[in-house]
Amino acid sequence: MSTLHDEVTVNGMKLRNRLVLPPLTTNCGGPEGQVTDGVVQFYEERAGDVGLVIVEAAAVRSDGRIVPGSLGLWEDGQVPGMARIAGGIKNAGAAAVLQINHAGARGFPSGGEMQGASPSGFSFRPDVEAFFMRPEQIETLVSDFAAAANRAREAGFDGIEIHGAHLYLISQFLSPLTNQRDDRYGGDALGRATLALEVLKAVRERLGVNYPILFRFNVVEHVEGGQTLADAVAVSRALAQAGVDALDVSLVSTGSWQETEEGRFLLPASAFPKHQPPGANIPFIARIKEATGLPVIGVGKLGIGTMAAKSVEGSLMDLVAIGRQMIADPESAAKILSGKAEEIIPCQECMACFASLRKGPVICKVNKTLPWTAA
Repeated sequence: MSTLHDEVTVNGMKLRNRLVLPPLTTNCGGPEGQVTDGVVQFYEERAGDVGLVIVEAAAVRSDGRIVPGSLGLWEDGQVPGMARIAGGIKNAGAAAVLQINHAGARGFPSGGEMQGASPSGFSFRPDVEAFFMRPEQIETLVSDFAAAANRAREAGFDGIEIHGAHLYLISQFLSPLTNQRDDRYGGDALGRATLALEVLKAVRERLGVNYPILFRFNVVEHVEGGQTLADAVAVSRALAQAGVDALDVSLVSTGSWQETEEGRFLLPASAFPKHQPPGANIPFIARIKEATGLPVIGVGKLGIGTMAAKSVEGSLMDLVAIGRQMIADPESAAKILSGKAEEIIPCQECMACFASLRKGPVICKVNKTLPWTAA
């Protein structure tokens, strides 16, 4: 029977246990995507007990940041700062993976050729005008992902994760809600996965067969017209055949709509709402594991009680991600592994962390040491 203490290997990357710190946007980066002391401290404080740390999304282009304080790897000068993060995590005993991303039309307005990039012109915010990407722009983006992945390797990360979830740009191509193209980048689930597969291929060619590549995607989108489990199964199998090493299974948990004079805009969320019970995503995660045979990372309030241990005991997933709970109590992983889950300072599920990112660095009503400045 599997336990949280088991060592796991993903394409040569050794993890000391099955707990994962997932990518958590801190908005603590500098104005040009540079690493700050606050970012380094955030990850060092949480790397001491987990097996794997996946560092928050680093933009592959300056016009693809999620928030103003997103990290970046769009130029070589950003590599030394990223090496500080990777080194701190690895010195704490965890493996270090960097997530790379372009936010597309969900990104904040920073200017640039790809600001507002989208498959079909679907808008997410009134201050960013979405545009239909031309094939040559898509080709440029694929190259940008490969270049950023190579910089991550140069910075000392043990692997990279391609962000294909939460309705950022690759995810927008995967979703039938936001991708209504009639060229080879649209159509059915496999057609909509063309960009994801081209990015994966380009990254693999740049990094070689022995470098771990993870892919994060939505197993379901709980919004009318969104991606279904059947779509996700088809995409996951295609990714497995294309050579991805592990799948990080997330979701769009809710979607609300904002009406303004400029139009109607979707506001998607990835965090489980308070009324949803811990582990509600487990059946979906288990289906992806069954469909692909790949190592899968699961998320969904799994830091509560004994949920993390139960998730791996039944072989429902291979690795357990604990996100908001690790913001509230950075020692959550240590307490879970030592059988002292009752000592965890629980996340209140108040969503203050998400709301704070609209204005500045992440805050937490439970963890009063946050926010840190971006200095």
